[in-house]
Amino acid sequence: MKTPDIRKHTLAALSLAVSLVFAAAPALAEELTPFGAIKGANADGSIPAYTGGLTQPPAGYTGNGNYIDPYAADKPLYSITKQNLAQYADSLTPGTRFLFERFPDYRIDVYPTRRSMHWPDAVLKSTVEHAGQAKLAGEVEGDRIDNSFAGIPFPQPKTGTEALWNRYFTYIPYLELTAASYMVDSRGNVSLLPEGTMHKANVIYEPKLQNSDNTGITDMANIVSSAPANVAGYAQLRKERLDYGSSGTLAWFYDPGQRRVRVAPNYTYDIPASSQGGVLFYDEVFLFSGRMDRFNYKLVGREEMVLPYNSYKLLQSNYKDVLGPKFLNPDAIRWEKHRVWVIEAELKDGARHAYQKRRYFLDEDSWVVLATEGYDHAGQIHRVGYTYPVFEYTGLGGVSNGSHGFYDFNRGSYAVIWMGKTSGKPADVKFFSEVKRPEMFTPRGIAGTSTR
Repeated sequence: MKTPDIRKHTLAALSLAVSLVFAAAPALAEELTPFGAIKGANADGSIPAYTGGLTQPPAGYTGNGNYIDPYAADKPLYSITKQNLAQYADSLTPGTRFLFERFPDYRIDVYPTRRSMHWPDAVLKSTVEHAGQAKLAGEVEGDRIDNSFAGIPFPQPKTGTEALWNRYFTYIPYLELTAASYMVDSRGNVSLLPEGTMHKANVIYEPKLQNSDNTGITDMANIVSSAPANVAGYAQLRKERLDYGSSGTLAWFYDPGQRRVRVAPNYTYDIPASSQGGVLFYDEVFLFSGRMDRFNYKLVGREEMVLPYNSYKLLQSNYKDVLGPKFLNPDAIRWEKHRVWVIEAELKDGARHAYQKRRYFLDEDSWVVLATEGYDHAGQIHRVGYTYPVFEYTGLGGVSNGSHGFYDFNRGSYAVIWMGKTSGKPADVKFFSEVKRPEMFTPRGIAGTSTR
């Protein structure tokens, strides 16, 4: 795929194409981007109009994986505390409001909203040309998506299931993310979860991956651990599917001691993720992964919410400056107001899961799941998760949704995944226009990515 270059005239041309697609609703066509976001600013201007996203690196950017903060000069517009929470409560998710209830000294610094997501021209055109083509199917509705393409299948979703499928089609260029993960227990003790490198790619957008090994596959990740010593050299490969009718997420792991690649049969649902110390379920990886057959998903609609965004500062921070005894240091987190699609999920009758209810908040500009909430069978919040996205800004476009974290209110602990390095150096975030080593995304190839 060539490096895209979207400018205002490109957006205008695509707007014309969208108008033709939405001929029956011309007003809607003028209001929306090809990927389904509202183009214009909100009523009070706190969310600006979309103008194509971020395409120029900031002064001082030298590459080499160090995505410096392009908005470092921004200052918070206001701060939300326990004292003024009522004034801003309507713009916060229930899970975020609960953080103030649990931690009276919690704080949110709200910065100017920057709509940074840049979509390649080819993806926008494909989304317009194939509008209405994708369909959900399967014995359980939503188990399978038919007629998918290199674009957003449901830019104007009619159901929660359609909206959640879009998360697998957001544009993430081939990504290498090298960082560490951490857990802080109820006493404030910090434990190192695996540090290593994640290679992430999407078959939909990568011609080199469109082969027999990846038929019916979308999002993929190869993760190789480098620390601590007891897991150094371990590797895992996970693949999400276009058809979950026969099973959930496909996964394999490599044990360097045994020198064997094995299938991971239980990489699904509410089984605790062992590689992350059990601080999240496997279906909470990247805030939601896997099959959607155990819940009914209701599309609530689009709302304006304050959530973490443009998290360059967090990824560059020294973990010692970020990990507080109860929550992440508010100084390191940039929050912004954005429009999000809200989805509520209720456990189906007869289905089993640790959660009775879930809620998801999907960014209208990128389709990344920015936040999630899980409620136990007593109706209490069990866990709240956030994605800390950063956006590619050299013209290639796309987003990294790898960095995320969870607050577990039952255990009194929290975790942050893929943030900085144990050396104190920033995380390495590298985007590429194409996959360098397609073989690393095969079961037989993950052993070759492991070093010890």
